[in-house]
Amino acid sequence: MAEQRKVEYRQLDAGYQFPPSGCQVDAATASAYLGVVEETSHLYWGTGLVPPMAVAALVMALLSEHISFPAGAIHVSQELEFNNTVSTSDILTSHAGVVRKQDRGKLCLLTIDLNVFNQAEKEVLTGKTSFVLPKVE
Repeated sequence: MAEQRKVEYRQLDAGYQFPPSGCQVDAATASAYLGVVEETSHLYWGTGLVPPMAVAALVMALLSEHISFPAGAIHVSQELEFNNTVSTSDILTSHAGVVRKQDRGKLCLLTIDLNVFNQAEKEVLTGKTSFVLPKVE
């Protein structure tokens, strides 16, 4: 598989759509996430159910494969809505697009919409995430 080049944030404008990204949260990844966050609920351990924030973390990781941020970038907010459960057997497709890019002096504000669907085309996550980026000349 050819390596995909990351887009520099300076090249982005409102309306830009990142290529869709597919993934699956397998049992090993879900277990690793549960261990890292020290989750003790029996709701997730060994049930095949994936914690919603594990899906969010994966989506953010997928986004980071498509965009290049400069040193000093700050992830300032995220608003997420979890619409359906995700299991370790689900195949997910993440869609992301720039909804706002605004220059403010020496900073740039960037907001990206997120939508994630399972293999049945049911929306499992919607939301947006925002960054403050130093302008790099």
